[in-house]
Amino acid sequence: MTPFQRHLAITVVLAGLAGFAGVWVGSVRIDRNSRPPAPLRAAVDELTHRGLIGLTAEQKQKISEIEARYSHTRSTLRGRIAAANIDLANALAQEMSYGPLAQDSIHRLQSDVGELQTQTVLYVLDLRAVLTPEQRVVFDEKVVAALMESR
Repeated sequence: MTPFQRHLAITVVLAGLAGFAGVWVGSVRIDRNSRPPAPLRAAVDELTHRGLIGLTAEQKQKISEIEARYSHTRSTLRGRIAAANIDLANALAQEMSYGPLAQDSIHRLQSDVGELQTQTVLYVLDLRAVLTPEQRVVFDEKVVAALMESR
């Protein structure tokens, strides 16, 4: 191996390790609660906690149950997404190309992100099903506005 090839290999390995370390430190140390919620999440929270007039005790109970289920599902999926990101960083550190490991990691990441999006839509629809027709009109307007805002 020539000195140039050795230096190139060392540079590639160090760059991969630095990328992995950055992803790992970011996933471990960043306060996930410090970022503002997505527009849809913020709109749904506002509506279900303060914005809908005339929620009955039964509706509030059902909303709490739906939120608890969704919160657990969302946390699980976010953990899987973080793990997939770390796998992708490891794959890139190993391959330094769009090789089989990187492709598998990206497919897993896309699948987990897609599942989170699906669960979020189902959560919104579950909440909507609890509401009266009058409450649905307000809810639907806010949800559509939030989705349009996040474009």
